[in-house]
Amino acid sequence: MFKAVLEDVGLIKESFNAIAEIVDEGIFNIKKDGISLICPDRAVIAVVDFLILPTAFESYTCDKELEIGLNILKILQFIKKSKPEDKLTLAVDENEDRFELTLDGSTTRKFAMPIISVAKQEMQDISRFNFENSIELDPSVLKEGLENCALISDGIAIMISKESLVLKAEGDSSFTQIKIEADNPQLYSLTCKEDTVARYSIEYLTKMLKAGKLTDKVKLEFNKDYPVHLEYMIKDKVKLGFILAPRIEE
Repeated sequence: MFKAVLEDVGLIKESFNAIAEIVDEGIFNIKKDGISLICPDRAVIAVVDFLILPTAFESYTCDKELEIGLNILKILQFIKKSKPEDKLTLAVDENEDRFELTLDGSTTRKFAMPIISVAKQEMQDISRFNFENSIELDPSVLKEGLENCALISDGIAIMISKESLVLKAEGDSSFTQIKIEADNPQLYSLTCKEDTVARYSIEYLTKMLKAGKLTDKVKLEFNKDYPVHLEYMIKDKVKLGFILAPRIEE
């Protein structure tokens, strides 16, 4: 049996806002220690790494491990119907092979959807990545940098030193950049082994920032010509991470 009641519906709604931009379906693992999803997009350019802990829920019951395929877009469509006072109940009906969502507030709305077959894709172990540079900053700063860079290019250069972070894009005869000094209050931490420039897709990073309302802090870890790890975390509640392949200059 699995049943969980969530008071803060925004934890899932804001997470799925970004997840649904990358993958439309996936295999969720439901265990005593939480609900998780690790899934690459169809182009295998990005990977979603999501975990919501039992401590995020008002109540959480899971008497055996479950592995279920779900349509993420349909879940998000229903959860977007939630109102501020609603609680969200998640449950699995194993007899009918269905996943059930219930919003309880001034009214009770229930949505049942079939558990689907989702093909597993071979992936490298995310924990194997070793990052030498990391920053924690306000998502609004990264959003502004991406929006500015999108006016010039479809790729962004992330440039880090011990003194600052620079987000830059260049075109044939133009460029734009935003520079954030290490002592800027919107730059919460900066770790840099050596001056580094790494390049990534603006489109994908913009999609990942759809979860910007989840928390006021986003962490980026990267190296030159190496994937970037973008992560949102609320302690004892939820972790939402993404891995994005780099753009490597010839």
